[in-house]
Parts: sequence; structure tokens; C-alpha cells
Amino acid sequence: MVSALDNTRMVSAQYALKNLRSSDESSEDTQSSSAASILSSYGLDSSSPSLLSNQALSGLLDTLSSKDDTSDETDTTGDSADVTSASFMSMLKQQLQEAAAAEGESGKAHDMLAALEAGTLTISDPTQGVSIPAWDVDDPDEADTESKAGEAIDISGWSDFLDAHLERGSDGAFVKENGSYVDQTNDSNAFFGLIGSNYYYLSWPQAA
Repeated sequence: MVSALDNTRMVSAQYALKNLRSSDESSEDTQSSSAASILSSYGLDSSSPSLLSNQALSGLLDTLSSKDDTSDETDTTGDSADVTSASFMSMLKQQLQEAAAAEGESGKAHDMLAALEAGTLTISDPTQGVSIPAWDVDDPDEADTESKAGEAIDISGWSDFLDAHLERGSDGAFVKENGSYVDQTNDSNAFFGLIGSNYYYLSWPQAA
């Protein structure tokens, strides 16, 4: 069950998405401005040049707007990629490398890539009920690793999971520190977005 404020935002987001998806080129700027305003109400930055960040913003808006205040159904993706496989880790690293290149010299993609190489990046998918530390497929010690066992977590929809994990400020918007969201369960950095064609939640330790 979400609050009346969240429900109002979700309804507004639904209308914005509908307008965006049915708009023609002549109304694109006006529609984008409306979507940016709604994203801002969630504490999200729609002006980021990072492809990975923009996918996360779009995905989060889609997810929150599709969740009504009476639904207790679990969001599942039957064809979700195997997050415990080496092929997934290879795809993840490639996507992070591309996003880091787009960012320039620094940014959260750089931070996530460094965490992956250090073994401190965790990937969670509550729709499949699994969480696993990422590993670097280019590490010689992992050359023969085809998969690893993940940790079982509670199966839930993204809206409930994000509400439980992402810290909110007094205004109700998600808190960001140094460009990343904050996981209130362990004070780590957090990111939510597309890896390949599915959504995942990534977390890694904050810099000392």
C-alpha cells in the first residue's frame, strides 16, 4: 500500500508516459519537460548524459507509474537473464565500460566498474528472489567460473523493494550522495536500471 502522495505521483507519471509514447515530434519538448518535472518529484535527475543513468530513470518511472495502491501482486519476469552466470557478468562489465566511457573521467559507472573489479559490487533481483556479488570475468582466477550460487532473498515487486532499500529525504524524494542513491539498509551506494534487457538493483560500498 502506498501513500496518497505516492499514488498521486504514480497517476501523474502514468499520464506523462502515455503522452510521451503517443506524442509526435512537434510536442516532444513539452512532453519531455513534463516527464522531467515528474522525475524531479522523485528526486531523479533527468539531465544526466549517461546512457545507463537515463535507462534507470526511464525504468524507474515505468515501474513506479505501473504500481497502483491496491495491487499486492509480485512483479516477475519469466525470461530474466541468469544473474548468477558468467555470461551475465560479462554483459554487465561490458555495459559498465561503455557507460564509463560515456561519462568521461568519473561518475557512478566508473564507481560500479571499480567495485566489480574489487569484488564489492552486489546485484539483486527481487522479482527472481536472488542476490549475488558480481565477479570480474577477466580475472584469471575466474577463468573457469561458469556460474556461482546466489543468495536467496524475498521475492517482491520493484516498487516495494525500492521503497524498502532506497533512502528518502524529508520531502519524500530519494536521497542521492555523490550522484548515487543510498541504500538505507546498509548505507551503501545504490543504482537501479537496465542491464541487458532486464532491471537490476546494484549496490556497492561508499567511499571511506
